[in-house]
Amino acid sequence: MKTNLNRPTEETIGKVLTGVASEEEATQVAAWLATWEGERYLSQSMEEDLARLSKGYEEVAVDHPIPSEAMYSRIVQHIRKKQIRRICLRVAAVLLPLLFVGGIFFQLNSRVSLLGGADYEEVYIPKGERVQFMFQDGSKAYINADSKIRYPKQFGLFNRKIFLEGEAYFVVNPNANRPFVVAVGKTSIQVLGTAFNVSAYPDEDFIHVSLDEGKISMASAANKNSYLNPGEKIIYNKRTDSCTIIRAADVKRGSLWKNDIISFSNASLQEVIKTLNRWYNVPFVVEDARAYAYSYTFTSENTLLEKVLYDFEKIAPVRFTCISDTVRVSMK
Repeated sequence: MKTNLNRPTEETIGKVLTGVASEEEATQVAAWLATWEGERYLSQSMEEDLARLSKGYEEVAVDHPIPSEAMYSRIVQHIRKKQIRRICLRVAAVLLPLLFVGGIFFQLNSRVSLLGGADYEEVYIPKGERVQFMFQDGSKAYINADSKIRYPKQFGLFNRKIFLEGEAYFVVNPNANRPFVVAVGKTSIQVLGTAFNVSAYPDEDFIHVSLDEGKISMASAANKNSYLNPGEKIIYNKRTDSCTIIRAADVKRGSLWKNDIISFSNASLQEVIKTLNRWYNVPFVVEDARAYAYSYTFTSENTLLEKVLYDFEKIAPVRFTCISDTVRVSMK
């Protein structure tokens, strides 16, 4: 196995973690923590502590029976506080030496924000565009047109929280100690590791979440939790704060867009126009109200607007005419 000569010894790292390191040793450890290897070591160390904490409480030696559940509960809470405090002191033991060696801590490009409150970045994908995005933990997001995503420069120690307005498909790296959270308006979706699609445009009354792999929970504004299994879809009504779960749903159709495939299932003309406007950034004008009487079930791998409109005309007596960068809708 190849050894990294710049890696501090376990003894040196231990001194820093316990707060007894010299300035020279703290500088050496700080410089190493700025590398990918150091980041992985610190992240793994913290996650191992949290894993031990989540598996159960330390055994308490008592030579008499516990007189009540209330006392047992107080003992457990006391132990848990001590364990969390020990983890926090372990973090502080790393951070404080870094602060004393010329602000090296602030130069670390860490993937974990140990103190929380990380700065957020915001990305807006305009109409007519779609992008793929990778977070610092390796999780991926496919972001649809006219969507906004806000994410921390560094994920927190206890969760990985991002904010979404619009539509995105997520493939999340599992981490039981730091669940991935997608905040959507007054609701939130929590996952450990899974693949799912979220459609939550601010100008629409419904949020659609469909699950391909894993398991997720969705908390509504009233803190009601709904759970999804693979192949299920949840529709959340913003106005009534209510959820409807559709089991054995055709969830794959909802995420075809990430592969540049446009698809509709019994969609109204309003829905078709709104989607095409986002995809192509082209305005539509409906000149004949009779066109609203038809619905569309349609899938096309050809993303040229003219070809898509031509295919739509095959399944309904509606005509799409492009005039001066505007699509006019009329009856045949």
